[in-house]
Amino acid sequence: MANNDLNQIRIFVSVAQLQSFTKAAEVLKIEKSTVSTKVSQLEKNLNIRLLQRTTRKVSLTEAGEQYLSFCLAALEQLDKGAQFINELSDVPQGLLRVCIPNNMANVLLKKVIPKFLKQYPKVQLEIIQTSKSPDLLTDNFDLAIQFGGHELMDSSFIYRKIHYSDWIIVASKEYLAEQGEITNPEQLGELDNIACLHEGENIYQIYTPSITWKGKKIVFKPRFLINNMGNVIQALKQHIGFAVVPKNMVLPDIESGTVSQLFSEITLPSTAVYLVYPSRSGQPAKTKAFVEAMMEWSNL
Repeated sequence: MANNDLNQIRIFVSVAQLQSFTKAAEVLKIEKSTVSTKVSQLEKNLNIRLLQRTTRKVSLTEAGEQYLSFCLAALEQLDKGAQFINELSDVPQGLLRVCIPNNMANVLLKKVIPKFLKQYPKVQLEIIQTSKSPDLLTDNFDLAIQFGGHELMDSSFIYRKIHYSDWIIVASKEYLAEQGEITNPEQLGELDNIACLHEGENIYQIYTPSITWKGKKIVFKPRFLINNMGNVIQALKQHIGFAVVPKNMVLPDIESGTVSQLFSEITLPSTAVYLVYPSRSGQPAKTKAFVEAMMEWSNL
């Protein structure tokens, strides 16, 4: 198969259309000798003469006429491809695949997704919820939203912090009424715990299996375990036990009085929420638009 330089082909097309090496050189703003050399190299690669040259004019051979038609068709497709890429860069459109943690859709459906889809009618948004950390490239995601810290960061991706989750210890008023007075954090080791699981390497692990208070480790006794924080909060409201949960997910219940925070003096590690994507440059407009929407939500 001939290794034909696209530059050679474009120069040949220009000479053929203008029927002149001199005019082609002027239009392309290169030396006439370069034009002649490139066309000769193309003919050598194809092993056939494309142009008849005389001192007065340049004309196409029969093979040259046929080859020109193929070149024009190919260049037209290349131009269409370039136009398509430019549109991808300018107008948000097409399928956007986003991987998010379980329960995050509840937040996005209230705060982000309806406005985003209304603003960008050519975008089709696909949301996948999972407790696993996705491989953006292998799993073919445009972006991901992840909980975690520096240990999760891959230097080949961009991480933008969009939220902090403060974790607190809570129980329903009804469950607490059944347990009697709870005044010491060490009592938590004797109460029923509702534990949230997350998927690790070939095993499910508990998010918060214990806490440390005044230098002493207090290990919880999980009575009910599930890999979904929304279901943990449901179980909490069914008075199964106490749980460690993101504060923002139970704040309305605390304000209404159905759920109580325990031992507010104990500070638990916060969890950062990151927006993750492959690169700052060269991103399609649909990706840029979603990043902007998430950062706007973050600022609010």
